[in-house]
Parts: sequence; structure tokens; C-alpha cells
Amino acid sequence: MLARTTKPTADFLALAHYLVHGKSGKARPDRVAWTTAHNLPTDDPVLAAQLMAAATELNPFTVKPVYHLMIAWGLDEHPTPDVMQTIATRTLELAGLDEHQCLIMGHGDTPHAHLHMMINRCHPVSGKTWKPSHDWRLFDRIMRQLAGEHGFRFVPAHAFNPELTDAVPKKPNSRATYAARRGARTDRMQWSQAASRELGARLSEKLEHGAGWDDLEFALAEEGLSLEPKSRGLVVGNRTSYAKLSSLGVAATARSWGKRPSPAPKIDRDPGARKQRPIFSVDAVDITRALAAWGLLDASDVRAAIDEAQQQREARITSGPPGVRFVRDLKTALRSATSLSQARNIPSKNRRSKSNGRLCGTRSRDTC
Repeated sequence: MLARTTKPTADFLALAHYLVHGKSGKARPDRVAWTTAHNLPTDDPVLAAQLMAAATELNPFTVKPVYHLMIAWGLDEHPTPDVMQTIATRTLELAGLDEHQCLIMGHGDTPHAHLHMMINRCHPVSGKTWKPSHDWRLFDRIMRQLAGEHGFRFVPAHAFNPELTDAVPKKPNSRATYAARRGARTDRMQWSQAASRELGARLSEKLEHGAGWDDLEFALAEEGLSLEPKSRGLVVGNRTSYAKLSSLGVAATARSWGKRPSPAPKIDRDPGARKQRPIFSVDAVDITRALAAWGLLDASDVRAAIDEAQQQREARITSGPPGVRFVRDLKTALRSATSLSQARNIPSKNRRSKSNGRLCGTRSRDTC
């Protein structure tokens, strides 16, 4: 007996449609064997989905309130619907979901017995949201407990039961199986941790200190294996099975190998091309203005320095890329089109006359 979860989603009706019709969307009379409701007034999948969606209005911050849980048994195990429903209800209690809305549905379209649970993460009264963090570990522990109570065989998850799954190979998941149906080589079994360590020990004996990738590939060829890329890393395997390179535990020569190192592209950099930004920048105009402030130069010298700086800037723009000239011309056109000018100092309406100290109003100008 094992449990499997998926990531929360946002559409109750979509999950209800899948539970009834499957991925094909066609009606199958043998798919739904029985249905029961938990904290719901109806066991109709569509009505239950609508009621759950309405209950989520208590907590509008929960974007994905739909939680899908599946419990399955082995081919040699044949639980009755009453036992399956009891285990489902007990699972909700142990997970802290006994007060939440849930639709439990047993399927009969596969050789092994299994059930699906559509759970509302939002509490129907308080609106508090159940958090699915570390849900794999939680339901794995619950399945271990319930399998012992009802006399079923517990199928441990690889990640949380290393002492029980050390010698058990890992089957491809549903995504890998789905891709294999379309021609991808993703239906291979993954070696157990024990088998991977044994291969790594044999490779470590063959590889000397300082061995490279060619030596590793030669040692793998002697074992009838090859090195292949997979996703972001490398795997070792043949046509029927494989193991991750990182799981082999190859000794010092290859302990830190995670993926084949590729030569980094060489980029020609000119050390003088990158200019350091100065802490402060002083040009000829600043120097001329400073000398004029000390009385060493007059206003004509400052004007001449400004004109020379503008000419140099204009020369740089003219010889620069076309984009710079386009921006210059666009600014000039906008400045002339909008008739921008310096703001005038307009006196206030209520001001005192310098001659007689009276307030100047807007009705009579003769008094000011």
C-alpha cells in the first residue's frame, strides 16, 4: 500500500472531470466503482466540486485550493470498498484534514485496487488553509501505520526509507512512462543504491589517481556500459537500466564529477577597453569657472570654454553611432516642437506696492 500526491491546483471541476472520465475525456462505465463524500452533502462529483469552490471564498488568498491524493494497493491485495473508505477517512484524520471537505472515489479500471481523494485545502468554516509542505513524508508515514493496522504490505518511498529501499530498483515515474510511449528512452529502470555502490567500487579500483573522462569511459565499456547525458547531468547505463553518475560514489579521481566539463568559450578582452569610472570628473569648463570665481578670468573666458566643450561634444556625437545622432536629433525636434523656455518670475497678485505699501489687487491697476 502506498500514497501518491500531486501539486495543488486551482480547478475543482477539472479534477472532478478527470476522476470520472480520465485523461481521454470519454465516458467509461468501469472507471468509477464507488463514490463517498466526507463533510459534503452530496457524492456527485460536479456538485461536490462546486461546493468546494464556493467554500474557498472564505479565503481568497488561497490560489490553489485543490489537493489530489491517491492510495493504491498491490496486485495480490484485494481490499473491500468498506476497508478502502475506512483507510481514506483515517488518512484524513492523521493528516489533519478530517474537518475539510473531501470526495473519495474508488476506481475499477486497473488491475490493482486504488482510490482518489479530491480534498479542499480551505477549511469550510474557518477558511484556514492546510499546507502541503513535506506531504510525501507525511503520507509515507501514514501509509506505514495504516498498512500495519489493516494487514497490507507497505511499499516504502525511496527518499524516506533508505534502509528498506537500498536494494530495490526504482521504476520510471508517470512522466517518464508517458514520454516513452512517444519514443523517448525514459522507460528504463534505475539501479538500486546498493548496485550503484558496487559498480562505483569496481570503477574506483580500475581508475588511477589523475584519471580523466576517457579513462572513465574505457572502464565503463569494459562493464558493458556507456556514459550518457540525461537532463542536467550524466548517467551510466545500457539499453534496459541506468544509474546516476553521482550515485556511484567513484573514489578520489571522480568524486567531484557531476557533469562532463565543457571548455568555456574564449572571449577576447582588451584590457584598455574597459574604462574605470573616476571618483570625480573635472573638465575645462569647471576649471575656467573656478578661476573666474577667484577673479583670474572673466565671463568671456567662461563663455569661450563652454562653446569649446559644446563643439567637442557635437564632434563626438557626429562621429559616433547612428543611434546617438538619432537621439540628439529627436531631442532637438521635441525641444522646438514644445517651445520649452525658462520659466518667468511672475509676481503674485497680492503684493505690496513699494510706493505706498498698499496691497495691489486685480480690479484696479492705478492703485499700484
